[in-house]
Amino acid sequence: MTGARSFGRSGAATAACLTVAMALALTGCGGSHKKKAAPSPSTPTTTPSSPPPTYSADQVKAALLAPADIKKGIHQIKVVLDPLKFDKVPICSLTGFKMPGSPQLTTRQFVNDTLGAEQFQYAQLIARYDDTASATSAYSALNSAASKCPKRRHIPPKKVTENFTIFSHNDTWKVADSTIQSWTHLQGTEQQVYPPDATKFNVYNVFYDYASRGNVVIATMYAQRTAPKASAAPIAQQASTVIQKQLGKFG
Repeated sequence: MTGARSFGRSGAATAACLTVAMALALTGCGGSHKKKAAPSPSTPTTTPSSPPPTYSADQVKAALLAPADIKKGIHQIKVVLDPLKFDKVPICSLTGFKMPGSPQLTTRQFVNDTLGAEQFQYAQLIARYDDTASATSAYSALNSAASKCPKRRHIPPKKVTENFTIFSHNDTWKVADSTIQSWTHLQGTEQQVYPPDATKFNVYNVFYDYASRGNVVIATMYAQRTAPKASAAPIAQQASTVIQKQLGKFG
């Protein structure tokens, strides 16, 4: 935005000659005066933008968050989350999205050993493409898929293993676009509500963050369990802090 210009007055010798007709040429008081040509409008200058970065496999590995950077008291486990097991990005209602193309994938999952209100898990998929165009196109497809998720959905029971079944639950979903540290970013917010007779802490607050810059697309899932009336605001703030840390590690 171009700032307003200020014009200084003439010196003491010509000050006495100024009249209310400032826009007119002045005569007398020292001779004739030529009308000054109006200044030509300035041409706004633009700073050329830097080309998007291209991250190597080693740079991606070096940028990964340590468990302590995510949350105190968690540890990494073998990937067991269904989408990640099949090299898919976690999106709404325990579903997955297959990233287009043939990116190099990094998948990780972390949990704590707590049950109840503080039960926690974090999952991450990083897709590194050969070039920015491929990553940008893949992110656009991911954004479109996440944005098309139903705002409300009922999920029937699902048997995961012989001894473990996911109870039926009701999900709500919303998304919001933003920019974080030069990264294009989309956040999906989901609340999974299970029957209160199944568990006291029957609400899972899940925050999905998707970001793209250069030749990399990052997808994360930050989930924590709470009681029915507990506020999700502290969890949302923690999830926001973690994604900012992760993007900041890439520089």
